[in-house]
Parts: sequence; C-alpha cells; structure tokens
Amino acid sequence: MLRSQQEMRLFGQRYGAIFVGLAIAAAILIILLILNFPRTQGPTSALDALRQVGADWILALIIFALLGITATAAAVTAYSYFATKEKLAKVQTTARAILESLVGGVLTLDTDGGVTIINRAACQILEIDSTPPYPDLDELPEKYRPLVGLIRKALDARQYVQDQDSIFINSRNQHIVLRTSVSEQVDEAGERVGIVVLVKDVSNLVTMENELRKRDRLAAAGTLAAGVAHEIRNPLSALELNLRLLRDEVMGLGTVGGDAGSDIDGYFEILSAETRRLNRITSNFLQLSRAEPLARVRVGVHQAVTQVARLVHREAEEKNISLVIDLISGDPEVLGDSTKLEQVCLNILINAMQAMPTGGVITVTSCIDWSDGHKFLNLAFADQGVGIAPENLPRLFDPYFTTRLDGTGLGLAIADRIVTDHGGKILVESTVGRGTVVKVCLPMADEDARGAKESVA
Repeated sequence: MLRSQQEMRLFGQRYGAIFVGLAIAAAILIILLILNFPRTQGPTSALDALRQVGADWILALIIFALLGITATAAAVTAYSYFATKEKLAKVQTTARAILESLVGGVLTLDTDGGVTIINRAACQILEIDSTPPYPDLDELPEKYRPLVGLIRKALDARQYVQDQDSIFINSRNQHIVLRTSVSEQVDEAGERVGIVVLVKDVSNLVTMENELRKRDRLAAAGTLAAGVAHEIRNPLSALELNLRLLRDEVMGLGTVGGDAGSDIDGYFEILSAETRRLNRITSNFLQLSRAEPLARVRVGVHQAVTQVARLVHREAEEKNISLVIDLISGDPEVLGDSTKLEQVCLNILINAMQAMPTGGVITVTSCIDWSDGHKFLNLAFADQGVGIAPENLPRLFDPYFTTRLDGTGLGLAIADRIVTDHGGKILVESTVGRGTVVKVCLPMADEDARGAKESVA
C-alpha cells in the first residue's frame, strides 16, 4: 500500500510528459487565435478578400485539428489516470486482505517512528486498537519495552534483527513469547522510508520445543539410569540381606554388652539407613527410566496433600518450619493415581524444607481456575527459603540438576513427569532471598466443582 505522496510521484512520472505536451499544444492554440483575431480594417480588393478567406479556412482547420488532438489526448490521459487509480485501489485492497490474513503480526513505521500500517494479528498480539490513529512508540505500554528497544535500534542505528525472542505479560496475566524480525523498508527508488516489523506469538511453539528437549534429556538420562540402577540394585539387595543377618548374629551372641553393645547396634542402624537410602536412589533411577502406567481413578487431591503434610509434620517441627494448609472447601477430584500425586507433593515439600535451613513457613493453597476452556485445580506450595537464581529456573526439571551438594536432581524431574502424565503442568516462580512458589496445575474430573476457602493449620 502506497502513501499519498508516493501515489502522486507515481502518477507524475507516468503522465508528466503527456501533461507537458497538452500544455504546449494549448499555448500554440492560444497564440494562433490571438494572431488570427479579426482585423478592424477590411480588405483593399476582392482578390485580397478571397485570399484572406482561404487563409482563414486553412487556419481554422488547423486550429480545429489541434483542438481535436488536444481533446483526445486529454480524454485518454484522464481515462488512464482514473483507470490506474482504480487499479491502485484494487492493489491496496488486495494487499490489505493479504496482510489481514497473515497469522503473524506486521507493522510498518516511517523514519520518525510513526506507525503507518498494522494488521489485525499485530493488533491482537500487542492488544492495541486496530483503527487509526495508531499509537507512537512512546505511547506503547511499559510491557513492550523490549520490542520498542529493537525498533529504536533499527530506526536510529540501523541495527536489524531476525527471529529474536522477548517475553511480556498480556492483559490476561499470561507470559507471551514474542518472536520479532525487523528489516528496512525502501521505496521504488531504493531510498529508506521506514522499517517493517514482523511479530509472532510463539509461546506454544517454545513450550513444545522445551518439552521435546526435556523429553530427549529424560530419554537419555533414563537409559543411563536404567543401566546403573540395574547394576547397583542386585548387590544392594544382597548387602542389605547379609547386613541384617550379620546384625542378628552379632547381637544374638550376647558377648557384647554395655556401651560397646549399644555402639555396635548404632553402627548397624547407620549401615541399614544408608543401604535403604541407596535403595531409594536406585528406585528413583528406575522410575525415571521407565514411567509406570497410571492407575486412573477419581482422586481427591486435598486428601493427598493432607496425607503428605502429616508425613512430614515431625521433620518440619524439628527444622522449625510451620506448615499452613489453606485449601478450598470440599475435595476437588482429578483422574489420576493417588500414590503418584502424593509423591509429587512429597518431593515439592521436601525441596521447600531443604531450602529453609533457618526455618520459616510453608503455605499450601488451592484454587480452581479455567484455562483454554478446561477447569484446573491449582496447588501452590510457597516457601520462605533462599530462592532460586533466574539462570537456574529453566533447568529446574532437568534430571540430575541440583544446587545441593547432597542432592540427586531427580525429585522435581520425577514430579514433573508425573504431573505431565496427568495432563497438567508445574510452574515455578522464585525470588532469591525471598522464597519460591511451585504451582501444580491438574485438570479436574468434576466440572461442577465449587468451593470457598477454609483454613487448616
């Protein structure tokens, strides 16, 4: 689509020569008419009068011929002008239809930063009005600062980008990944008249890419884990059995008593505890390598939360940690496996307690929310721990990734797999030094669930 000044340039170049020719012809006609204006005195003789009449007829024919040529040229020029203008309007309509049919957003800006064209997709993505006047760069909301920065660099420094991602939060409080490309816009003479900005919401695509990468890492980690766990588990079973037999044998002899006997018993207890811990680790390896099928039944999620809270209550007290359970009334149900959901809650609570070495409060809340036309039960586990560095958040669910010296990096990876198998997702928000919130979103089995909050300390 051309702007008005570009249209005038187009018509001027095409029909300028014709307009100049018509002007010259009109000037010649005017001169001839002036020169042929009737004289005040009559002819001196009959012969001169005849000559004068003949000359007048010839001149009149010439004038009428020139007038006809001029009128024809003017008519052709006018017809061509309006025909070209109609074609230009059709081209503009077609171009607008093409722009409006694009899935991605398209914006054009002049060299001063004013928006000249914006299609419907761009208006929807950026949540701005689709009717002129369009907002200037300085009028765009603060959430679009990364996009405005790219446009400013293109306008001022001619620094163009290709498929650069930026993140902002839209009016529905959703994180949107915006993929942007900026290129130069030139006119038919090759002169720079502005820039073209292409924007596309690739949030779903990025999510799928991350999910595929995560699944690839899980597959590779699972293959390794299966081999290691298989090689370790058999010797561990034999070690645990023989350790139990040795303990019974030593304590059954009755030759060791007093403090020495209690010390030996303590040593055996430590060995047994460490053997059980190794067994749990190998079990986690095996669970990571081959996911067991879910026993899908209607499960009350609140029951799983309260059951796990009772299990960790004693350990939380020893670490000076208070558990606050604030759930909506009733027990909303999901289609899933209660044992695996308890494992998810347990892994998250254990991580939260380990992030609070000096104690504090862990709050577990629930609410019902809608997303993409489906009802979800959201569980939020909020701690007051040390928080997670921003650069570590994308790797949080990677197998074997941990920031603790004694961690295996399997707890959250297994929890994420379980929640994904239930059709849900886990979201993490964290601030270093202030704490972390882990949100577990599970699709509900009961679409008519309702409830108001109740507090359970």
